[in-house]
Amino acid sequence: MIEEPYRWLEAIANRREYIEDQLDGAAPVVMVNGEPGIILATKKAGTPKIYEIYDHLAMGCLGHPADMEKIRQSAIEVAHLEGFTRSRQDVSARRIVAYSLAVALKNAFEQIFSAPFLFRCLFVELGEKIEKDEGWTVDYDGSYATTFGREISKGLVISGKKEVMEGFLKERQGLSFQEFKTVETMASYAIKLILWASESLNSKITLEEAIKKPAEEVLSWAADSDFEMVFMDRALYEQQSFRPLDRGTWGLNK
Repeated sequence: MIEEPYRWLEAIANRREYIEDQLDGAAPVVMVNGEPGIILATKKAGTPKIYEIYDHLAMGCLGHPADMEKIRQSAIEVAHLEGFTRSRQDVSARRIVAYSLAVALKNAFEQIFSAPFLFRCLFVELGEKIEKDEGWTVDYDGSYATTFGREISKGLVISGKKEVMEGFLKERQGLSFQEFKTVETMASYAIKLILWASESLNSKITLEEAIKKPAEEVLSWAADSDFEMVFMDRALYEQQSFRPLDRGTWGLNK
């Protein structure tokens, strides 16, 4: 009996190692906000990775498609139940993440005799103004962290590689705030973050170097790649703000 807690801890450690190995090759998902709204972007995969959850809520994920779909459905059900039983103003990222998703993910992660969720996400809330924006990073074990307002203009990144995420958190501390006034500039910045997160372990490119890359170089690289990109329009805050962007919208069809 004395050994049981240690066996559980060992099982949890093995479980964490297994999940990290499974997520290792996943393409990064990035989030950027500005005066016009919020952009979520990633490299395209076989299935969508960015989802609308409610009028002003969205989620960008990486992991197993079946697990992403389960969690997407759960988040949508919670959001619409909150909106129906209370009001639209009560449907918030904090309530959904802290009181629902995090609890479910933690319970699933600690059930060592069942399959774990292969999952990591950015949960996004669009505010009436930029200071009200929220970005939540949510992990497979139920842990989460929050970034608010203009701090998100520096960008948020999730990746299948922990080293990329840790490197981003360290490097972004030295970045200045970006005053994005157009969707195009936000999209360009998001692409640069994807470029950095995709190359960081191979070329050791710094975040500052990636951001300073000429727009032509970034657009040339992006033109040969397929992106999934969504814009949450602040002008449509009271309506359905979520809309996909195509290459024509963010200037990559030249």
